[in-house]
Amino acid sequence: MSQPFAAFTEETLAVLVGVFYDRVRQDDLLGPIFNGVVGTEEAAWDRHRARIVDFWSSVLLSTGRYEGRPMVVHAGLPMIGPDHFRRWLALFQDTAQGLFTAEAAARLAETSTRIGRSLQMGLAVARGEDAGKYL
Repeated sequence: MSQPFAAFTEETLAVLVGVFYDRVRQDDLLGPIFNGVVGTEEAAWDRHRARIVDFWSSVLLSTGRYEGRPMVVHAGLPMIGPDHFRRWLALFQDTAQGLFTAEAAARLAETSTRIGRSLQMGLAVARGEDAGKYL
């Protein structure tokens, strides 16, 4: 890539998600969880990436394509905690900074942080933990 992406499009979001999840799969902390949930077959990862592109397309492009329930999915994973969210956010934001202009990467950072905080608070409530620590 010669120039960083300045805009969010279906194509740039697909690149972001592809590069990011390639990194996640190799990560010592996140890889075992994602590979355990998604699987190790490329077809399963293709479906996961497509679903996540739909998510970001809905969030950033207002397409409304994503029909999932992220809170329910994450609530079904009792092994994930704050360290996993921190690592996910760090990898995501680092990937965004490598692909997008500073302005676009900052928007991704702010949006992903807000979504991550909301998920963590929801999980804390579901688990009977103190959700205030995520404010």
